[in-house]
Amino acid sequence: MGRRESAPVLGPLVLERLMHYYHLVAEQIEERPHGRVSSAEIAHLLGMDDTLVRKDLAAIGVRGRPRVGFSTAELMEAVRITLGFNDTYKAVIVGAGRMGGAIASYAGFAKYGLYVVALFDVDAERVGNVQGGVFVQPLENLETVIARHDVRLAILTVPADAAQALADRMVASGIRAIWNFAPTSLVVPPGVFVRHEHISIGLGELAYFLKQYRGAEAREAAAEGSESNSGTSS
Repeated sequence: MGRRESAPVLGPLVLERLMHYYHLVAEQIEERPHGRVSSAEIAHLLGMDDTLVRKDLAAIGVRGRPRVGFSTAELMEAVRITLGFNDTYKAVIVGAGRMGGAIASYAGFAKYGLYVVALFDVDAERVGNVQGGVFVQPLENLETVIARHDVRLAILTVPADAAQALADRMVASGIRAIWNFAPTSLVVPPGVFVRHEHISIGLGELAYFLKQYRGAEAREAAAEGSESNSGTSS
């Protein structure tokens, strides 16, 4: 396959597509007896252009063979190495409400090397509970736990008005990556990466699709009505 020794610098859109390829192969294709998949099949199943699939995979050193395709095992291993899934990442979750509890309880993160070592909350009724096998601790323990476990990743699931102050505390304690589920943007210094998960963005995409769909339906109905009227008048 000829993978590169060091991972290339990839843009966010390429990273997102690589994750889609990884999920697709893991969930639908990996167990095939022949262990091969073509760029055309990946493109068809994901609704995209196969040239882009080949370009993305070539960027991480994965090249298929004409009329044979890609080895699924090599493709998945290349994505794992590129995205860092072969490493282990300790994380803390700040905010032990429904969102934080759901994330803590998701066992699937382990296959990506992510392990939650602690949850934190300001609500005394939540402190001491166990969510996803992890104890909820008071927020005043945050800095101590980050230092003790050498944590570099934090998952933020708090109201918008509390998010920035907590992000500042986490960054000052050594956090270098924040997965932000709070409905607000965060300001962080250089060298800290934030991934914002705005649910409204996904809703906007769906709403736009439905708007286009309804518009197409209305135009089709109008065209059918026009044809019907023309037939009646003749």
